[in-house]
This record gives sequence, C-alpha cells and structure tokens, in this order.
Amino acid sequence: MKTWILVALLAGLVALLLGIITQLSGGAIIISAAGWNNFSQTLILIAIGLGVLEYFNKK
Repeated sequence: MKTWILVALLAGLVALLLGIITQLSGGAIIISAAGWNNFSQTLILIAIGLGVLEYFNKK
C-alpha cells in the first residue's frame, strides 16, 4: 500500500510541475495548466485517502 501512496504522490508532483511550466510558458503541454493542476489535486487526494485507509486497517 505504501508503494501506491508514493506513486500517487510522485505522479501528483510531476503533474503539478507540468501545470506550473505550462502556466509560465503560456502554451499548453498536452492539456492546459488548469487541467494539470486539477489532475495533481486528484492524485494527491487519492494518496491521502490511501494513507488514511492504511492507517485504519492497521488499527
């Protein structure tokens, strides 16, 4: 489970960086900056949810 949390966090970080680069460049890298930021938000929320699930499964 920790592997999936780490993968989701790293993918969220990459998506956030792509969103920032897209915003600064003014053009779209595959999708718009808002799309990258929404995707990174979703991935980070998935990582938080998996972390909470793992925490409650250990109890």
